[in-house]
Amino acid sequence: MGGFMAKRTVFSFLILCVMSALLIMRIGYVSSSLVSDTGTENSARVFDVASSRGMIYDRNMLPLVNASYHSMLFVNPTQDALDFLGSQKGISLPLPDKKTPFLVPCDFLENSHRDITEIIVYDRYSSDDVAVHLTGYTDNQGKGVSGIEKSFDSILSAFSGDLSVRYSAAATGMMLAGRGAQVVSDGYASPGGVVLTVDRDIQKICEDAMSRNAVTKGAVVVLDAVTGEILALASNPVFDRTDLAESLDDDNQPFVNRALSHYAVGSVFKTVVAAAALEAGISENTAFECTGNVNVSGVVFNCHERKGHGLLDMTDAMSVSCNCYYIKLGQLVGAEKIIETASAMGLGKEITLCDGMSSSAGNLPSADDIDSLPALANLSFGQGTLLATPLQIAAMYQVFASGGYYTVPYVTKTMVDENGEVYAEYRNEPAVRVLSEGVCEKITRMLEKTVSEGSGKNAAPMTGTAAGKTATAETGKTENGEKTVHTWFAGYYPSDRPKYVVVVFREDGSYSGTDTAPVFRDIVDALSGKG
Repeated sequence: MGGFMAKRTVFSFLILCVMSALLIMRIGYVSSSLVSDTGTENSARVFDVASSRGMIYDRNMLPLVNASYHSMLFVNPTQDALDFLGSQKGISLPLPDKKTPFLVPCDFLENSHRDITEIIVYDRYSSDDVAVHLTGYTDNQGKGVSGIEKSFDSILSAFSGDLSVRYSAAATGMMLAGRGAQVVSDGYASPGGVVLTVDRDIQKICEDAMSRNAVTKGAVVVLDAVTGEILALASNPVFDRTDLAESLDDDNQPFVNRALSHYAVGSVFKTVVAAAALEAGISENTAFECTGNVNVSGVVFNCHERKGHGLLDMTDAMSVSCNCYYIKLGQLVGAEKIIETASAMGLGKEITLCDGMSSSAGNLPSADDIDSLPALANLSFGQGTLLATPLQIAAMYQVFASGGYYTVPYVTKTMVDENGEVYAEYRNEPAVRVLSEGVCEKITRMLEKTVSEGSGKNAAPMTGTAAGKTATAETGKTENGEKTVHTWFAGYYPSDRPKYVVVVFREDGSYSGTDTAPVFRDIVDALSGKG
């Protein structure tokens, strides 16, 4: 099992340093002469402003929480100060009728005032956040409820802090003139927290691609093709962390992380059948005739090309996604070898990302479950009882991209302390060879042809070559007389030297060639610009 190992090193906290400097620079009036009064009438008072908790960063130390901030004004309500505020356009709320100091939100303050202290307060969450399902949310007590917030609640809580204002006041509570106010940070906005493998830019690329292509219910997973690190884990729809009640009423179930949930798989599984065949010594030149359907022990299975594809070898059958060919190939390979290969590539196994956060195990039937030739036929093109998550499919395709190694995907990278130093780093489980390099090269050639000439043409990138496979999976459900299907595109880019594994899933789709292939293309086109 993977885990955290102690380590000491230093990161560059550019973003955090800039924000911290801004916090200091924008305090309008801070007095260092505050002294608690020992008399009976006057005293030092503390006004609580905000609290914070540990940070969650992407792999480049960019914040995934506390990524935005707003201004608050601590006001000593002298008449001069109130008149000044009344003239400011940046004050969005009516001023309270108070004699004691108060806080008021401020969009923009043109000038400073001696009785007004401007304070920068970080927003834990905002509407522009990415990776919401992954990072999760807290309750109104600041305790983690889901995602990384929950999994690392104790660590994030350990880096909690408070922001307050101290001032001298009379017994009436009125602030004493000329004493000023002092902003006090007790560990507020500490740099300490958790660093993830996710790349914030890549996560946003995926989320934007889903939105542009109207994937209202679905998921995208991006893995590093070499290391298996999770670079993006996106799910739609996204819940609103600033208004959880509204999201609870959404029939599209925005709290479900679809990247970690299981679904019918379909033809992306044909690569497993092909790999099992090749590993068993069956040539990629093996040919079968597709007439549009195939009869297996009295059960007729139709190909999507009802008039038939004619004579095909393994590569051509992959390219056009011929069901009849892979049913016949599956009968030749046998259930035991197919299931053994699928299991070695991670199907049927839960993927634990961190404490309390795991993908579904899905369902990989056993050889005993495939108790008939028709059941084997269904499995051979990814149907029947086979279920998998987008994360599992990404890990499966990472085997081909890496030249035959299965790596458990992982999302936690390091822990950093309050000084910005790494004190522990995650060590993943060792990669395991499950396929030969030669087999993976043959599968890659098949998937390249699928993108360049076959069912995945809409996934072809503007630059370079990609390898990938479409899937339109039947769910066994119908709505308004129409079969409900899920659509997939799974692949890697660039195919000659893979850097990224990308899986796109769409719930309640229509046809993968137009549903999910264009999303893959949009993502890899954007990734090609990252260098």
